[in-house]
Amino acid sequence: MKKVIKLIFIIAITFGFLACGEKTSKEETVGQSEKPSVAELHAYKVFHHARYMVTTVQQAGGTNKLLHTKKLPTEGTDAVVTPALDHLYSKAVIDLTSGPVTVEFPEIKNERYWSIHITDQEHYTIFDEIRPEGKYTFVRIGKNMEVPEGATVIECPEDFPHLFIRIQVKNSDDFKNVFPIQEAIKLTGESKPLNIDNYIEFTLATHDVYPENEGILRTVTDFNEEDYNKVTKYIAEIAPSFPSNMGFFGPIDSNEPGSDDPVFRAAAIFGHLGLPAEHAIYIPYFVNCEGNRLTGDKTEVFTFPYKPNIEEFWSITRYSLLTRNTIPGKNDVFNAYSTEPDENDNITITFSVEDPNDGTYWMPVITGEPYYFVVRYYKPDLNNLPKKPCD
Repeated sequence: MKKVIKLIFIIAITFGFLACGEKTSKEETVGQSEKPSVAELHAYKVFHHARYMVTTVQQAGGTNKLLHTKKLPTEGTDAVVTPALDHLYSKAVIDLTSGPVTVEFPEIKNERYWSIHITDQEHYTIFDEIRPEGKYTFVRIGKNMEVPEGATVIECPEDFPHLFIRIQVKNSDDFKNVFPIQEAIKLTGESKPLNIDNYIEFTLATHDVYPENEGILRTVTDFNEEDYNKVTKYIAEIAPSFPSNMGFFGPIDSNEPGSDDPVFRAAAIFGHLGLPAEHAIYIPYFVNCEGNRLTGDKTEVFTFPYKPNIEEFWSITRYSLLTRNTIPGKNDVFNAYSTEPDENDNITITFSVEDPNDGTYWMPVITGEPYYFVVRYYKPDLNNLPKKPCD
């Protein structure tokens, strides 16, 4: 596990350098590792996702049970690398082996973002929707399952799709409004434990492999932890070729650039269960406009549009590069609910050890420590992304 964490750290750094600077081809960034086969890259996704499902089912107390987060990861100890501070999560491993499963949303005021996101066992998005309403029923393709009247049908090519619900939290005063929404979400289906001996064989037995991937996994049913770590190392070495989450998380027939490349799809595991870029794009920054690493030894000032060309909302979150996490006791995030635009419809953020008291928004950093920040845009126009601060 320590090896994996270190490699995640490497890939995060390389993502950041690319986001603010020049692009690098895969050929220029490959290190000493041999490129994994297509089968190994695909097995890597399946292995990680199946293992995650076992852990999640254990935490939730069974399949078809919602697991709710009740606080934002602001204390710097979250298990997720670079955690978003935009939502509270509700998630479940859906189990269709005994029949259909229905999730029902309460009536929610349109003043906030919430979404449903379904991922299959090959780690492709099969359904996502902003502001879902009413009932959504999961059915297994190939089985005759009854659906409640008026429910939206989500056809699943597997027995165990993953349900991910995100509910926006605007600021610290907003939790009291989100908790009742979480508790009012209903998930109906028979709950069971989930035990898996071989992640690849389990997926082959419970998931209808896409025609595009037919036969691939059967050649690597012995894929193990050592193989997993080797693929992780390779992806870390070629990470500078990935400028954002574009091509990582969409459906198998996604038209996002890179979405048909097995390397891109495998790299998505570093942001496991992320949203397709058309739903949300994540852009990290690890260097300043001169290409130098961001550290607490130097004050940095960046300007962003307050009203970028997006349909939903935006956020800017700062993280410690040492922990890849938030900084305890410090403000970590700005968004449209915690800022106001200047006369040019921009906001200016100062990253510094001391409050500049100059009218800009202060993002605290620690003396001598490197940091990075991530700009998240929800429902962006991928053909006209907002201007970057160094453009």
